[in-house]
Amino acid sequence: MNMPTDVLLDQYVEQSGTGSPVVFIHGSFATPATWKRWFTLLSEHYHCIAIRLPGHDGAPDYHDYHQPDIETEVLLIERVVERLTDQPVHLIGHSFGGVVALSTALSQRVPIARLSLFEPVAVWLLEQLQTQDGIQTALDSVERFLTSYRQDAEMNPMACRQLIEFWGGDGVFEPLPEHVKNGMATMTPQNLRHWDVCTTSTFTVQDVQRLAMPVDLVHGSESSPVAHHINQQLQRLIPVATLSEIQGATHFLVTSHVDACLEKTGLLETVTG
Repeated sequence: MNMPTDVLLDQYVEQSGTGSPVVFIHGSFATPATWKRWFTLLSEHYHCIAIRLPGHDGAPDYHDYHQPDIETEVLLIERVVERLTDQPVHLIGHSFGGVVALSTALSQRVPIARLSLFEPVAVWLLEQLQTQDGIQTALDSVERFLTSYRQDAEMNPMACRQLIEFWGGDGVFEPLPEHVKNGMATMTPQNLRHWDVCTTSTFTVQDVQRLAMPVDLVHGSESSPVAHHINQQLQRLIPVATLSEIQGATHFLVTSHVDACLEKTGLLETVTG
């Protein structure tokens, strides 16, 4: 990705409010609309900044499909923060956005006051810890899914169904509005790239152990065991980390259980206090 100029950078950002900066990163098949209710609740108290990932919701597409690299996203976050605030940020990421947020923290190039990760798909961490109990089973399930998904994506425009149901459970795709399904279908190449990034990393377990800021790790009680394993390992490794489970929630908890998610970040205390 060629780093955008300030004019082009506007295509990657939505912002509202004033105060301490909170930066939001959405996941695959998503847009900054993920955070709409969060903005409504927080923008009277915080400077809310939502990142629009490349290839999503009209933002310029990726230029690194030949060799996917999380540095593309980290550089984008770095430039956005550098341009919009001179304060340490509260960085929040969901799913693939959680991988971006975690990688940004590990890069140590963005001043971060607090990190909140909602089911980050950091499969690369499990790859490095596969001798731990239960992790190989989780990795096997990811490998089976990815093999089928990649094959299906070559001929089926609705292969995204597999992805949504892998994380959300059987039957969650069909009730979605047709325009949502069709929009997801067009973003399958971006999602496949995201998987390439999620399963490999130049960061290490030792890098994770050196994280110094407070970290919130949150998953849903009904989410995939893979998401639970990732959060559990992150909680074990990060010096100052809190692991929380939201009852009744699936992988899509940041839109289905907004108030409960907000509570886990500490942001709700300012709003209700």
